[in-house]
Amino acid sequence: MRRTSARIPQCVALLWVTIWILIPASASADQLTVYPARRIITMDPSLPTATAVAVRDDRIVAVGTMETLQPWLDAFDYEIDETFRDKVLLPGFIDPHLHPDLAVSLLARNEIITPEDWDLPSGFIPGVTDRAGYLARLQELVDRDPDSDKAFFTWGYNAFWHGLITRQDLDAISATRPIVVTQRSSHEVVLNTAALEAAQISEADAARVSDGVDWEAGRFWERGQSVVQGGIARYLRDRDADDNGLALVAELIHRGGVTTISTAGSAPRPGSATWTAFNSERIPFRTLIVPRPGGFNRRPGATLSDKFENDQAMNTGRMIYTKGIKFMLDGAMFAQYMQMGPPGYIDGHQGEWLMPPEQLKPQIEPFWRAGFDINIHVNGDLGVDVTLDALEDLLDEYPRSDHRYILQHFGFSRQDQATRLGRLNGVVSATGYYLWQLGDKYAEVGIGPERADQMIRLGSLVRNGVKVTLHSDLPMGPVRPLLAVWSVTTRKTASGTVRGPEEALTLDQALRAVTIDAAWSLRMDHEIGSIAAGKKADFAVLEEDPYAVAPDDVKDIRIWGTVFEGQVFPVVLDSVR
Repeated sequence: MRRTSARIPQCVALLWVTIWILIPASASADQLTVYPARRIITMDPSLPTATAVAVRDDRIVAVGTMETLQPWLDAFDYEIDETFRDKVLLPGFIDPHLHPDLAVSLLARNEIITPEDWDLPSGFIPGVTDRAGYLARLQELVDRDPDSDKAFFTWGYNAFWHGLITRQDLDAISATRPIVVTQRSSHEVVLNTAALEAAQISEADAARVSDGVDWEAGRFWERGQSVVQGGIARYLRDRDADDNGLALVAELIHRGGVTTISTAGSAPRPGSATWTAFNSERIPFRTLIVPRPGGFNRRPGATLSDKFENDQAMNTGRMIYTKGIKFMLDGAMFAQYMQMGPPGYIDGHQGEWLMPPEQLKPQIEPFWRAGFDINIHVNGDLGVDVTLDALEDLLDEYPRSDHRYILQHFGFSRQDQATRLGRLNGVVSATGYYLWQLGDKYAEVGIGPERADQMIRLGSLVRNGVKVTLHSDLPMGPVRPLLAVWSVTTRKTASGTVRGPEEALTLDQALRAVTIDAAWSLRMDHEIGSIAAGKKADFAVLEEDPYAVAPDDVKDIRIWGTVFEGQVFPVVLDSVR
């Protein structure tokens, strides 16, 4: 049999955007490529580890050792590729909830001032953790172009670190240049007077909304954002701006070792910028599309199933419409707008409903009856009650033997809710970074130590038989699955404080949450999520073995690159900044 050595690609960078170079595919249609590795962690309990995997085209042919692969090597031409001889392979990581378009808007088209650091391909941005520092950074950024009349956009402000930012604060920064501040959660904006005038937003406009508006302060949050969104988009945004935002987002996904994402509430259409960019053969991941009901209901088709079939006909290998739908129930975790049950918030403020709770079940019901998987954005324990009440009623009235009713984010919950979720066969997709980013601050402000320690109650869920996945919610968190794994296994915050260790997952459970269990939640576990014969050849290529390093070191394991459907995509870390 023919035996060759594959060439290792030379990595190049163009500006700060990675250009991925594929290892040449010169093999014949039947030829195998064999990848020996230091260790292969399959996430398949029937064959947990291996040291070699054989790939043909986009599929895995065999997994095991060079000896167990021998019958295939005797039957087919093959080449041995030594690229991963010293690496560790896992299934390509899956991020089942992120927002590419929102990430483009906030990370590429805003100046970033957040409490935490951001390490982007475009540069490192240190966090700012106090009010004086925030206002000084904002002034510095605006002053870089003091004579500009172009609107200035910034994202990341959070009152728990930076104090309440108002129109008056922004007017003091500039009385002439429009300034738009987007809160860390993206569920709130603050505009200075110049921005309100340029966007043609009047006090009468603000008065049309019953809540979520503080006109004097220039603040618009949750449903109140509807007052300003149109004017900002029409009059302040530069529609002709030429930026590489989608390339930046794609690079962040790739650097995390992710080979499958789900948009969870956004639905790029064929021909859109996102569709075109992410459908490219240069992109080393597939995108599963989960729309919201408003846009979905406007699509062609007499029934919901007809609409889905019309969408499905447009699927490509990289852009895939799923039979899922996403609803928004309560407010943002980063702003403490989630709906909390007794004893509520320490300062007595109330959370926000993005949908009146009595409307949840009626809105879900037609999609449930049509066989859609239901995803619900819910953060507070009162919201979880409403979400589970709807599920229980639907199961009583219209039983489904295999539903994927997924609670997205799941910030705060109670022990009885974990038990109830298990009884109802609910699923949770948790934001892996809430505890890491917010645990210490929320122990001080609004929530208190007891409930802050029990944020992201994943250990109880697993003990009750609930399937758990982890997501980034990019741009709410970075696309770093191993950081999420570290967070939920150590229960450490950014300061290193351990909170609620009883709610920790084991390393194996956490890795399943970003591989095979995430694939199951998306009904893709027959294709992805583990390294097994017949599945897609999707691998995350790591420099170290997560099972062999200290728990605190898991988050720092370097991602060498990925294999996506049999093609090798190394990560380029020396992009020009």
